Amino acid sequence: MVSGVFISSLLLFAGDPTDTLSSNTLFGEEVRQVAPLTELQLQQRADDFQKLLDEKGLVQIGDQVRPGTKEGGFTQPPDPMFDWTTPPHRNTIFLNFFGASMSPGTNAALNESPCLSGPLEYPGFGGTEAQAIALIEVFERLMEPYGIRIAYDEVPPPELPYAMVMMGGSPGILGLGNGVLGVSCSSDCGDMWWRDATFAFTDAINPNNSATLGTTALHEAAHAFGLAHIGDPSKVMNPFVGSANVTWAPTCVPYDDATGGINCQATHDEFCDGGAQNTDAELMAYFGANSPDMEAPTVAITTPADGVEVPTGGTVTIEVDVEDNHEGVGWKLVVDDGSQVQESVSFTFQRRWDLSNLAAGTYTARVEALDHDRNVGFDEVTIYVGVDAPETTGGDDGSSGASDSDSGSDSDSDSGTSGSGSGSDSDDSDSSTPSGSDTDGQATQDSSDDGGCSTAPRGTFGLGALMMLGFGLVRRRRD
Repeated sequence: MVSGVFISSLLLFAGDPTDTLSSNTLFGEEVRQVAPLTELQLQQRADDFQKLLDEKGLVQIGDQVRPGTKEGGFTQPPDPMFDWTTPPHRNTIFLNFFGASMSPGTNAALNESPCLSGPLEYPGFGGTEAQAIALIEVFERLMEPYGIRIAYDEVPPPELPYAMVMMGGSPGILGLGNGVLGVSCSSDCGDMWWRDATFAFTDAINPNNSATLGTTALHEAAHAFGLAHIGDPSKVMNPFVGSANVTWAPTCVPYDDATGGINCQATHDEFCDGGAQNTDAELMAYFGANSPDMEAPTVAITTPADGVEVPTGGTVTIEVDVEDNHEGVGWKLVVDDGSQVQESVSFTFQRRWDLSNLAAGTYTARVEALDHDRNVGFDEVTIYVGVDAPETTGGDDGSSGASDSDSGSDSDSDSGTSGSGSGSDSDDSDSSTPSGSDTDGQATQDSSDDGGCSTAPRGTFGLGALMMLGFGLVRRRRD
């Protein structure tokens, strides 16, 4: 789908990059090294990128590539992408300094990007750890007012809905021309899809220029949230990198279309009267004010009952309720038959799975939910297939409690930014349909085609997501 997807690149007028020392590890993790491309390979990447635009019906105007009209302009959603009475959601931005094996798609947790026409080995950061920390500090300073965590020293768990910025490489890797310092491959009006991946081409300039690189990387991440270019050169969303002391705009600042069209105008009009954007107001609407979160999500498996007995070869449907004090929580199903464990990450916020063709044995089905302060809640049930459940003397209601993991702390993979959300609850949610997602909720640890865990190697059971409930690609609405 091309709806809601465009590419906006940030232009930089700078000299040739200065050679820097490149470390093989950052934050204790290996950094992916990729051989430089030849001129022939660079031309092929450019040709492939143009072919991608043609096939998806996109047009390029200045520094942006978006769905186009027959007249060659950009299409615009006629209305805001969702009701602004919906609560803010938390988010995590993962600064990927390590590189990755990437592929086409829209799910950052699967290293996907709509900028790609095929598999791509993407390099990691070419600078030092001290230079990387300087870039991280730009994110921490500018995102501190909002309900966003910054992760960088390890990949977040896939069940956590997070955005990603690839902090490495050069524009030619994607088929873009020289002079482009960053690119956002998704303009998600209203931040409806929480797993966007963007690029900051840190090899295109000396990594010591932390203000420029950090601002560029954040600028591209903000494009993926739906923010557009504005005219004030002292603001993050100005299309040209300049001052090191940029800030978000707390008032309505007129657009700057010098490098291309303006995205998501109907959404910006919700905060300004037209022709302008209030970036601070929009970020606060998306993510809420910064605050610590000490409360774990609550998880309740409603079906089946704990201790249910199923005949050999039968099917069990698992349904779950997941709630949290802030929007943005993610979850996964974990099934353990005593000899192997399979996981199905609920990328599209499904709440129902079918376990089919079950072999005889005892199974534990556990649903774990994770919020952006890494608080964990869970519930689990035991399923007896072809065997009798043990006799009990009572006293166990079959439910599991919730536990906190690193409550209020982001020492595992966050940068130290604390807090998030505005305290809005997530009760009484209704369903919504995903927009612009290539994953369709089908990506799991075992990458099966049916949306759940793949059939077990020894034929014990298969996990199929046959029914999707509670899609959360837009924020769940209050009554």
